[in-house]
Amino acid sequence: MDGPKSIGQRIRLARQERGLSVQELAEKASCLDEYLEWVEDGQVEPPVALLLQLAKAMQLDSGTFLTADSSRDIRVEEASKRTEHYSYQTLTTPEADKHLMAFAVTIQPKTAHTGVGYQHEGEEFVYVLSGEAEVTVDQEKIKLTEKESFRFNSNVDHHLSNPSDGVTELLVILYVP
Repeated sequence: MDGPKSIGQRIRLARQERGLSVQELAEKASCLDEYLEWVEDGQVEPPVALLLQLAKAMQLDSGTFLTADSSRDIRVEEASKRTEHYSYQTLTTPEADKHLMAFAVTIQPKTAHTGVGYQHEGEEFVYVLSGEAEVTVDQEKIKLTEKESFRFNSNVDHHLSNPSDGVTELLVILYVP
């Protein structure tokens, strides 16, 4: 297939290149095989944590699925990835021997993350550039305002939300071993 590939298509291609079934990869990445099928088919937008887990399960660079398809040139606004709960832009390029990844994250007003939380190896650092954010880590809520930060173990369940009436801009840095 010519042209740019979606995240789901790139995951499927990487899985097939490694001779893994959906069930095998789902087990290695600790997710449901049905959910992985939805991701590969483009029915759902996977959270960052799952993209990290899938890359690790296939022994790929941790940022492999966090950047736009490298087969095309992209403008900055196209590099911004939108999920149901927030949008993010990758600020660092993936490199196999690097462990830090940085993201610019935008959370719309009165937006709370629902559903399954994020959980992945490593540490996470959140810095509020503007607005307010609430970081819930293992059921403990930490409220942050402009120029405040919080570092935590990302191995535990965590969520980001914006309880304010304005847009929140964050710098999020992940350390993934």
